[in-house]
Amino acid sequence: MKPKSVNPRKAITQAYIILLMSVFLFFTGTNGYMDITMSKFRAFSILSCTYAVSMAAAGFAVAKTRQSFSPAALLKKLSWPQRTALLYLAITWISAAASPYWPETVLGASRYEGAFSISLYVLCFLLVAAYGEADRVLLWVLVAAVTLESLLCIVQLTGYNPFGLYPTGYSYFDAGKSYSGEYLGTVGNTDLLAAFYCLAVPILTYSMAYMNGAKRLILLAPLALSAYVLIRMSVMAGLVGIGAGLLLALPMTFKKKRARLICAGVMTVLLLAALLTVYIVDPPAGMLHEVHNILHGDLDSSFGSGRIHIWKETAAKAVTRPLLGFGPDTMISGGLEPFRRYNAELGIMLVARIDTAHNEYLNIWYHQGILALGAYIWLLVLLARRWTASAPVDGTTLALGAGIIGYCAQAFFGLSMCITAPFFWTALGLLARRSEPAKGKEG
Repeated sequence: MKPKSVNPRKAITQAYIILLMSVFLFFTGTNGYMDITMSKFRAFSILSCTYAVSMAAAGFAVAKTRQSFSPAALLKKLSWPQRTALLYLAITWISAAASPYWPETVLGASRYEGAFSISLYVLCFLLVAAYGEADRVLLWVLVAAVTLESLLCIVQLTGYNPFGLYPTGYSYFDAGKSYSGEYLGTVGNTDLLAAFYCLAVPILTYSMAYMNGAKRLILLAPLALSAYVLIRMSVMAGLVGIGAGLLLALPMTFKKKRARLICAGVMTVLLLAALLTVYIVDPPAGMLHEVHNILHGDLDSSFGSGRIHIWKETAAKAVTRPLLGFGPDTMISGGLEPFRRYNAELGIMLVARIDTAHNEYLNIWYHQGILALGAYIWLLVLLARRWTASAPVDGTTLALGAGIIGYCAQAFFGLSMCITAPFFWTALGLLARRSEPAKGKEG
């Protein structure tokens, strides 16, 4: 009996995803939170470039055994989501080259979110969509990753500083007092950590629901630990994203289309009822109070921790270069009115320059233009169509879709960076691979 052959490109891809969820996730560099963005950018660049070169070498070895190689034939084999991702990348580079801030647009002016990073996102999406496999090995790696990440966060939430991630003498509880922002775990900024959880928690939840046997109970550990961390750090975008991922994927658990439509209809009615309640009842404070005022037309710039102010500034500037934007990661140079917030505890006015829209969709419009935003949204629509069309949905495909919904929901209030975006693009690639339709039926 001949041993089963291993596809080298699939093996390389699986190894890349495992390294992404382990080495990359937990790598913080030598100075902890002081330069975590640069450390993560370098780690992501090295890992992804090594992956791309390895895949190219493996592809060349395969091509040598064939008579000819045609780029046109390769392009023809690409799915429509893959082609749309390439279109998004092409527009991004055109935007970068046409930007008044070129060549800063290659690496980025403040967050390493330039055309280079976006190229790696798309390239890895294409390769994972072609050779990735969402198998049990990746699930257990994710279980271990979320468990360890959450345990570290919980230790930090007790006031300790393991691994010296905070500067000497500081802890999580000095956030907003001795330093700006909030930092936890090996992701850093709590908004980015919430984005990671928005992707991971729905995946783990639906994976547990569709698993058989006692092993499924192991998934309770990362879910319980992550829930505790999310509640303690209280990032509303994270709670909204996880809620959206869990609830909006619920109709897909039904096999029959009629049952799905009924479930979606019931959820829509409940959502409208909740909005009507918030419209009528004004809570004294918090997010629901802000939603109440927004529903009544009061767009106070301080709402959403200043996001309303940031969105107004970003949109007003974006319309001045609507088609191609100002170039990737150049908002820091755009001269937007800074966000100001009075800190009563310190007795000072905090001033923060705006370098991201805190809304990934608005961020793409500002930086790469409406054409890139259209391509990006169309990519998501194509994958959503394939996901909903693959009925009945198996547990793995359902879990991936739920996680992506969660991330996309929090993206309305979050920011894209090379610290968490690679996980999202990898999940997109796995979903594209998992929900690939029969040949000739996609369009």
